[in-house]
Amino acid sequence: MIFFKIKYLVLLLLFPLISSAQEIPDVGERAPDQAEAQQFRNKQKAEALFFEANKAKITDNPEKAITLFEECIKEDAGNDAAWYELALLYYNDSDLTKSVLHAKKAWELDPENTWYSLTLAGLYTNNSQPDEALVIYQGLYASNPGNTDYALELANIWLQLDKPLEAIEIFNKLESISGINEEYSMQKHRIYLAMGKDKKALEELEKLAKANPADSRILSLLAEFYIVQGMDEKALNTYQQIQEVDPGNPYINISLADYYRTKGDIKKATEALKTGFANPYLDANTKVQIMMTYYSQMGEYEGIESDLLELSGILTDVHPNEPRVLMLRGEMLMMTEQWQEALEIFRKANTLDPGKYQVWENILRINAIKNDSIMLATESNQAIELFPVQPMPYYFNGYANYMLKNYDIAIKSLTTGVKFVMDNNALLADFYSLTGDVFHAAKKNTESYSAYESALKYNSENAAVLNNYAYYLSLANENLDKALQMAEKANLLSPDNATYLDTWAWVLYKQGKYDKALVLMEKVLQLDKNPSADVLEHYGDILYRLNRMEEAKAWWAKALEAGRGSEFLESKVKNGKFYE
Repeated sequence: MIFFKIKYLVLLLLFPLISSAQEIPDVGERAPDQAEAQQFRNKQKAEALFFEANKAKITDNPEKAITLFEECIKEDAGNDAAWYELALLYYNDSDLTKSVLHAKKAWELDPENTWYSLTLAGLYTNNSQPDEALVIYQGLYASNPGNTDYALELANIWLQLDKPLEAIEIFNKLESISGINEEYSMQKHRIYLAMGKDKKALEELEKLAKANPADSRILSLLAEFYIVQGMDEKALNTYQQIQEVDPGNPYINISLADYYRTKGDIKKATEALKTGFANPYLDANTKVQIMMTYYSQMGEYEGIESDLLELSGILTDVHPNEPRVLMLRGEMLMMTEQWQEALEIFRKANTLDPGKYQVWENILRINAIKNDSIMLATESNQAIELFPVQPMPYYFNGYANYMLKNYDIAIKSLTTGVKFVMDNNALLADFYSLTGDVFHAAKKNTESYSAYESALKYNSENAAVLNNYAYYLSLANENLDKALQMAEKANLLSPDNATYLDTWAWVLYKQGKYDKALVLMEKVLQLDKNPSADVLEHYGDILYRLNRMEEAKAWWAKALEAGRGSEFLESKVKNGKFYE
């Protein structure tokens, strides 16, 4: 840095000496007249201004530089360098009009200067003046016919001027020099497409493919264009050519699968996908994305579950440690209700990447389906630690502890988790419904009813909540009219449901409407081929109230054989009397 400053100061000191050393121009034997002397002095002044202006520009003082350069061209209008510097300064100052004006003057003073020409052409282009830019580039290209950059710029300007054939002619000239070139061929291909000349566009691709018979990428472009043009046989032949020249190509079988899909040949499409997915050189994420996109386009068909399962199995074999692959495999196994294998896959995915919430939720759902309350409680606690603001782990933890009869823990989880439910009335209803069940099991009826009321606030059409609320009211002999309304509504929402019919019948029984209760219970027994002890006992109780004693005793006996009923069931059977 010190060396630079010293060198700069030396240059500053030398410049006036160099300038003052200039002599008055030789005018022969005669002395210069006054006009010539004044012109010489103006030129000297302009040179000094030019130097000062450059110094201001270098020291990052553009306003002063502009002022000095403007003074410079007033003293010497033929100073092309000053006009050029002003063009650059005005461009940096976002004054495109003045920039073009000054750049044009510099170019007019020295049209052979390449930098002036390129700058002016670029400014014309930026200022939407393609006609003017065309003149500049035509001159540059004429002077330098071997310059590819000039040729490409000229082609672009022809396109801006909507003269596609002139642009194509430029690419043809370039091609005649360098041979068939992908860039030039693809440019012509796109231009022909824009012109609606599909046949010419195809010819360019075929010519490019012929020049590159072993380039699978170019062949793929050709095959895809054949498909667009409805030339399916040629497309298939081209894909087969790719298989021959590049058998390890990771994408060729994916392309073939897509081809067969469009032809409606699902079997061949699936076989091509299987081969492509078995290729280890195609990355796992791409395969997963292809699979998801492919089958969303394919739609449902007979055997789709089997195909998805097999493809996900291939992915897992080739990429056994990719969490996204394992997650996909697990979901396919869930789809086919292979719960245990799915659970093992999801747990493996968790060991590789424990931060995927959906994997945890799938694990919890499977635990609930398998009725494994101990593991559900354990793993939902782990999920809560990792995802403390996700509501579902709290719900599953509440359910698990409800099943394990840990009612206080269940209530704590549910009342905490419900706070994290956002804009989901159905889930809020589920939380409060389960909370009501837990409170009832804990013999806290008031809190149970309150929770059910909250559940119905968020989903008044929840048949399960209506049924449970009605049944528990009937057991407590409380608010039986409301219980009846809810039981009727539950059955209206879910007709021919044996459980809901039993509740409705039991509410009627509690109201003393035994005949109506009997009709409903007989329908329950028609629907439920394996009725529970409670249902059988209820039927016996109704018969007893209708003075059909012997029949009641027989049904009580059946109830005792079926399992555990009420606390009075054994006494009913033993003594043949009704206890309540």
